[in-house]
Amino acid sequence: MAAQEKEVALEVALGAGGVEARLRAVFGRQPELHRFVIQDKAGLADHIDRESLSGELFITQITLYPRRGTKQYDEVYADIAGAITQLVAERPEALRLLPGKSFVRALH
Repeated sequence: MAAQEKEVALEVALGAGGVEARLRAVFGRQPELHRFVIQDKAGLADHIDRESLSGELFITQITLYPRRGTKQYDEVYADIAGAITQLVAERPEALRLLPGKSFVRALH
């Protein structure tokens, strides 16, 4: 199987088996959450000192509305981080798929 076919198969498997459902649940628990992005060190803004960071994935560009302060932001961040940490623990291949992905609330 070619590398591109393996990547597509991985995306399909993770979509069906966890990423979408797990992150949809975060949006369900956090009604003020509208968007966030998952990045690796290479995807972080230039002004960030990458050498001082530990970890492989970083949650950025969290958008909340209405925004009610630091406590709310910290709670939402912890919820996202917990979901991603659990997902990667269960499906280590997700570590390759998640960087560069944006997650946005779907409005119906």
